[in-house]
Amino acid sequence: MRVGAPESLVRQLEDRRKLLEDYRVIPDSRVAKVAGRRDLAAGITLGGKQQPAGNGIPGSLQNGPLDLSTDLRWVAPGLKLIVFILDMCGKGGGAAASQQDVWDLLRGGSPNLKEYYDTCSYGRTGLDLEGTTVVGPIRLDCNGIGNPTMGSQPWTVTSCRGANPLGWFYAAETYATNTLKLDLSQYNHRVIIMPKLHQTFQEEGCDWAGISTTGPINPEPTRPANYKYSYTWLAGDTWENPWLWFHELGHAQWLHHANTPELEYGDIGSAMGGARGFGLRCYNPPQVWQMGWGSAFVLLTRGDLRPGETVLRWLPAAASEPDHFMRIALAPAALAAALAPASGGADVSGLPAACTAQLWVSYRTSSGVYDMPWKEPGAGVVLVHRWDGTSFSATYKPYGMASLRLPNAKAPAAADVPVGGAYVEESCRLVITAQDMWDGYALVGVCVRTSDSDTEDDCGDGLDNDCDGLVDMKDPDCANGAASKKTSRPSSPRPTTPLLDFGAEAEAPGLIYEGLLHVMIDSKSKAGPSPSPLPKPSQGPKPSPKPSPSPKPSPSHKTSPVITGRSNSSPSPSGNRAAAGNLGVAKGTTKAGAGRRALAS
Repeated sequence: MRVGAPESLVRQLEDRRKLLEDYRVIPDSRVAKVAGRRDLAAGITLGGKQQPAGNGIPGSLQNGPLDLSTDLRWVAPGLKLIVFILDMCGKGGGAAASQQDVWDLLRGGSPNLKEYYDTCSYGRTGLDLEGTTVVGPIRLDCNGIGNPTMGSQPWTVTSCRGANPLGWFYAAETYATNTLKLDLSQYNHRVIIMPKLHQTFQEEGCDWAGISTTGPINPEPTRPANYKYSYTWLAGDTWENPWLWFHELGHAQWLHHANTPELEYGDIGSAMGGARGFGLRCYNPPQVWQMGWGSAFVLLTRGDLRPGETVLRWLPAAASEPDHFMRIALAPAALAAALAPASGGADVSGLPAACTAQLWVSYRTSSGVYDMPWKEPGAGVVLVHRWDGTSFSATYKPYGMASLRLPNAKAPAAADVPVGGAYVEESCRLVITAQDMWDGYALVGVCVRTSDSDTEDDCGDGLDNDCDGLVDMKDPDCANGAASKKTSRPSSPRPTTPLLDFGAEAEAPGLIYEGLLHVMIDSKSKAGPSPSPLPKPSQGPKPSPKPSPSPKPSPSHKTSPVITGRSNSSPSPSGNRAAAGNLGVAKGTTKAGAGRRALAS
């Protein structure tokens, strides 16, 4: 058993402290409590709050010391909500909530939205309760005329197509302005809670659980300080789930769905995904970066990598630090050389020139009510994500590429998440491995293969050619005479991503209809008991199956499963497009009598 921190961790923390001091970063107030370790005695703080560029007001552009010169960042401002509870001329099940019901979700219940934001943003983007107003129930007419500035289009409550959703907002806003004398300019997010069973009086295809604008209603993706307000619609049968609010308001702050190559919404590491997993959860690393809630703990570019050599870096658990993840930015050679002048202007990484992937690596655990990807408290894995964006308003979707079991760490049940021992980004010949864990830190390895071969093809060059952790004759490839058996894999071109995904049902300009939330939010009647400190099943996704014992880590890299990432497993275009617009819709199937949290989309 170790006594004190590993020397490599101490050195890494010392280097990080010096870097932050050089950039005059404001130290984080939470000093790591690592008992009996030299890093605490040396006064090293783990992580650090960025010293903002300019005036530092939330919503302004700002980069930190471990960002790239090409990055465009902001810190998402606090949320000032105006929530409209609607009754649509008596149709459906009537108003879904009272004002007190909404306030209970925002601040009084457990879980609640305020604590959700405080936890996942590390205190950087809060729900401003003093600046929030709940209005209603408001009884709308069955039909009306919309905003004159948008052409005075007629609207009806029996359709969610065309200008109708905007018409509902215009009617509610007119009431708030004319009758209640409210100044709507003070609210940066406007939310409608639909009547119960709205799908029973609206046309087919309107069985969604949530809709939100992608960014504000006035999209200015390079001028965040001009953010005016967003629109969000929540179904009356699912509005009580705080995950739904966190998901839809994520869209309103430019976040896209978090997927896996095989499954839309399949990323277990984000509330913008969540088709897999147990409970509530925060966002994944690229989305934390987009929101301005955290920066890289480790930044690697081409200039930091060499073929056949493994770079080892420690990462703190996501729950412990806002700056907790590794960002591997494999920019084109010319840009990488400029970012890493120590390489003498030459690309010595061994990466193919066509490789431009950007990978994000983190150590994620089930750490509490608001971040429980897995049922077992404390269980965790090393997650690998791919997201090629460099802007807070980037149009790329993040993809969860791999979950890697960490030796010496508590792992989730095998049935809860597919896991492997290594991840290979084949178009880059890059191999990422989970090596070790010590007191909340994960040791991650990053290696570039010397060729497209996955065997040790040179048994006397002193390099780990296939990045399996075994050099030359220590590798069974050499001992078994397998070095000559090369498996060539040609590099693939950089994947492309559409600006927005529009489903086949997107008849109304700006509306995106997509399947989602019924997968994640189950009815009360199906919910079982959950151990403390997990969220109540009635307020979160259906619990995962009973866990089975986790297998012990394999001592040999050769026998560990390998998760492979090809370029076609990165962001890919949607098959259907519609006219330009910026509304993101979550869609599911609400059924009468299925319970108040029967579905979401």
